[in-house]
Amino acid sequence: MLHLGAAGRNAMPTAHSWCSCGRDLKAFGHHKVAQLTDDHTRHRSLCPLLAQGKEAA
Repeated sequence: MLHLGAAGRNAMPTAHSWCSCGRDLKAFGHHKVAQLTDDHTRHRSLCPLLAQGKEAA
């Protein structure tokens, strides 16, 4: 799951990435949020727990 947030104009963006495998990462600021978003997308294709669900489907 990925949650992105920014409270309003000129607010610092935030991101929270977590997974049932135990992944739980947070980022603050434009650059770090962009990095975490890319990393979250990569994780979705590599996570063994998510891969098991794809095989079962």
